[in-house]
Amino acid sequence: MRLGLTHKIFGGYLVLISTLVGIGGFGGLTLYRLTGEYQSLVDEGLPKQRILYSLEELFRRQSANEKKFVVLGNPAISELFSNQNRKWETLAETLSYHIGRGPGSSELNNLRYRHKLYGMRVLDNMAMRAKGKSAGGKRRSTGRFIRAINQDLQVLSITLRQAMEMRLQQTQDRSERIIAFTVGVGLIVIVLGLFAAYGLSSLLTRPVRRLQAATGDVAQGIFDRKVPVESHDEIGDLAASFNAMAEQLASLESLREEFIAYISHELKTPLTSLKEANALLSEGVAGPVSAGQTKLLGVIQDDCNKLERLISELLDLSKMEAGMMPFNMQVTRFFEPVAAAVEEQEPVAKGQGVTLTVSGSDTPLVMADTGRLRQVMTNLISNAIKFSPVGAQVSIDWQEEDGHLFCHVRDQGPGVPEEARELIFEKFHQLAPNALSGVRGTGLGLPIARKIVESHGGVLLVECPPEGGSVFWFSLPLHPDRRAISRPSTIPQAA
Repeated sequence: MRLGLTHKIFGGYLVLISTLVGIGGFGGLTLYRLTGEYQSLVDEGLPKQRILYSLEELFRRQSANEKKFVVLGNPAISELFSNQNRKWETLAETLSYHIGRGPGSSELNNLRYRHKLYGMRVLDNMAMRAKGKSAGGKRRSTGRFIRAINQDLQVLSITLRQAMEMRLQQTQDRSERIIAFTVGVGLIVIVLGLFAAYGLSSLLTRPVRRLQAATGDVAQGIFDRKVPVESHDEIGDLAASFNAMAEQLASLESLREEFIAYISHELKTPLTSLKEANALLSEGVAGPVSAGQTKLLGVIQDDCNKLERLISELLDLSKMEAGMMPFNMQVTRFFEPVAAAVEEQEPVAKGQGVTLTVSGSDTPLVMADTGRLRQVMTNLISNAIKFSPVGAQVSIDWQEEDGHLFCHVRDQGPGVPEEARELIFEKFHQLAPNALSGVRGTGLGLPIARKIVESHGGVLLVECPPEGGSVFWFSLPLHPDRRAISRPSTIPQAA
């Protein structure tokens, strides 16, 4: 039977919840029993104490009535005493029922026996007084009985109270043991539940982490990483699907590499031959060339150069996207690629009537491929010149901040519409001709520049200040040994 993630997670939580519910039920049942025991103590203890109090009070009244009869000799008092005697015995019988054979039963029996003797002696004294016999010398004393009965009442009260306190203490001890047991079991279950939850989460997340690591490898172009399929649930299916996808990507990457190699050979080789043949024709090797033919051959040569540059850019971008572009990373003085790019574009700027200016703080060290970094600067400066009007100025500056170098290329052109500031970094994307005064390009220079900068650990963005123009800026991480280096005289200054 296949158990999916839902069944595993639900089963784990079901066990934990069932255990907690069992502990809660046990605690609730125990609490119910303890409540019943406390209620039983109240139901049994209070009636005993009430009856005992009534016996004490009734006995005090009997003693008082005995004294009254001795003084007054009223037969009504004798009748009242008899009624009280019967009522006292009834209460004593009720108390005996509540006590049963428990603590206080023997004390109650002694009390009832002495009270019976006391009642008989008092009634005998009252009967002799009623017959007219003189009480002098013949009335039997009851003081000894009264003292004994009071003492028995006190002993019985203490016995009942101690018995109740003992039961209360036993119940309390039991409740404490049960509470300690419940808390202990609860803590053990919680700890076991935490370990079980950790084990379950580890069981579920371990293959996910493997998938995550393998996904990172695939993102870096490593397609031979296989994820072991250790379960038959959804994660196992995902691992199997991932392995199948990696195999497909490996096949596609192999086809891509073959395609790039094929394009590089099959397009560049005939293009090179075409350029050589065109150059020979222009030199008159095949015969005299007229002025009109020379002009047409120049157009062909320019178009061949454009096509060659386009193919190179396409191949470079494809290699970068595939992670196959090699970079010769080394410690570089940032001014070197800047100086080379400015020197290359200076004639173009003069031809367009544009002024180039360079400024910046003491130049830092960066870890970079100097040739590729020069390509970025050349692309940005070339675009700035291309989109700047006659008499405008293109400025290049840089500074250090938070361990990074920030370089800006500013122009005074028409700027980039806000909605297109990310689109221009996509392949083959170009703005409408009327947006940039009809200037057109291949749509590959900026995407290549961004890929190069990102491969160096930086970012490339464009901003358009309110006063007009565009600012293309990029960042590069500074080399750890970035001691300030004075700007050399080889950096071109304002033209």
